[in-house]
Amino acid sequence: MDCAKIIGQRAEFQFRLAGPMILGGFRRSFKKALDETAYAELTYQLVGMNNKADIADWPETKRKLVDASVALVRKQGYHATTVDHICSEAGVTKGGFFHYFKSKEDLAKATIEWFGENKAREFREAPFSRLADPLERIYGRLDYAKESVGGANRVTKGCPIGMIAQELASTHPAMRDVCQDYFSRLAKDLAKDLAEAKTVHAPDADFDPFNVAMLYVSMIQGSMMLAKTAEANTVLMENVEQFRRYLKGLFNQPANVPTHA
Repeated sequence: MDCAKIIGQRAEFQFRLAGPMILGGFRRSFKKALDETAYAELTYQLVGMNNKADIADWPETKRKLVDASVALVRKQGYHATTVDHICSEAGVTKGGFFHYFKSKEDLAKATIEWFGENKAREFREAPFSRLADPLERIYGRLDYAKESVGGANRVTKGCPIGMIAQELASTHPAMRDVCQDYFSRLAKDLAKDLAEAKTVHAPDADFDPFNVAMLYVSMIQGSMMLAKTAEANTVLMENVEQFRRYLKGLFNQPANVPTHA
């Protein structure tokens, strides 16, 4: 069941969804990968990259360069960010840059690795992850997603991986694969809770956990882009709440049922 069919079958679920423009090129292998893992415990290790221990052991200069890359890509995009910009932002010489990275693309891969692992750790350690009820964990994730972008009173900085994907997916197959892996793991993480919640709360419900999880990833990525263009998180906050109402419909809950906050 694809996202369009889900939306068509579930009335009242309409929001400005720009995410599929970002993720459309990545979906072809997601379902196969999910079937093979059978919602297995995630490792959060990206394809062809170092493990978490290696990331923790990165030298300070390398971390400074990656932090500068994250900040600049969020601010002005990948193509507009030069090696000179990154070195200036990090306070590192070009010699220091090329000691750790062969090229800007090599740094971009490390940026995805660094940002992705930090986000994975944040979600693993967030309070909602310790809730016993899988459906409450899902609702808690939505609350945490809103908090992590600064709530309604700030403007999200955006996702550097989403921005890299937009700029490089069509022309750089290796970068496309790395971004695909990141988005796939995001979806599989949520799909695991959705599958458990379906078993507990709605065993006869007609929805595919992975497709719903991909809809969430699309919504978040697209909503961050819309929030940046509007210079306000309003659309992001509204879309998260619209997705919450959609989930309540899937689990046969009235829209006004309190959820974990």
